[in-house]
Amino acid sequence: MADTLDVPEIPHTENVALDPAKTALVVVDMQNDFVADDGSLQVPDARATVPVIAALVARFRAAGARIVFTQDTHRAGDPEFAIWPVHAVEGTAGWAIVEELTPLPEDTVIRKPRYDAFYGTALDHLLRQWGVSTLVICGTVANICVHYTASSAALRWYGVVIPRDAVSALDPFDLAASLRQTTSLLAGRVTTAGGIDVA
Repeated sequence: MADTLDVPEIPHTENVALDPAKTALVVVDMQNDFVADDGSLQVPDARATVPVIAALVARFRAAGARIVFTQDTHRAGDPEFAIWPVHAVEGTAGWAIVEELTPLPEDTVIRKPRYDAFYGTALDHLLRQWGVSTLVICGTVANICVHYTASSAALRWYGVVIPRDAVSALDPFDLAASLRQTTSLLAGRVTTAGGIDVA
């Protein structure tokens, strides 16, 4: 196997026009353990995405679109701690969503036990109840919780849009691989936060 690999071209959509009545913004796991400097599983580039995500949230709120925050949620002895350091333990400071993105009462917070925000949660039920058909998914970690949520959405025939400047990963390779999978396997669109029109 080669020591280095060229990153294949990732299709980019310059502008994505969305109907706010049929679109939801899903902000994945922007919690202190993943974002803060003292987080137990800090993602290096996650902090830099906070202003981008905050601006997206503001635009979606202004358009009257649904906003969903996912919150990775574990308890002591969770089997996932055999894979990753202890993180996002319910009730701890690390579990909390970062202050700059604090959900408002009208937002929806989904506490999820695994990578996929649809697994073991009411997310699909709520989206269908709201008449949502497209998800703009941002947050962290790009190739883990963002990706598995996007994959699960696509398998349920939701349209998927990923603003690449509003996601972060533990490694640049992982981010590129996830974005390529999004476009090639999930029929999703990769754009930037500024390329999304939800008015």
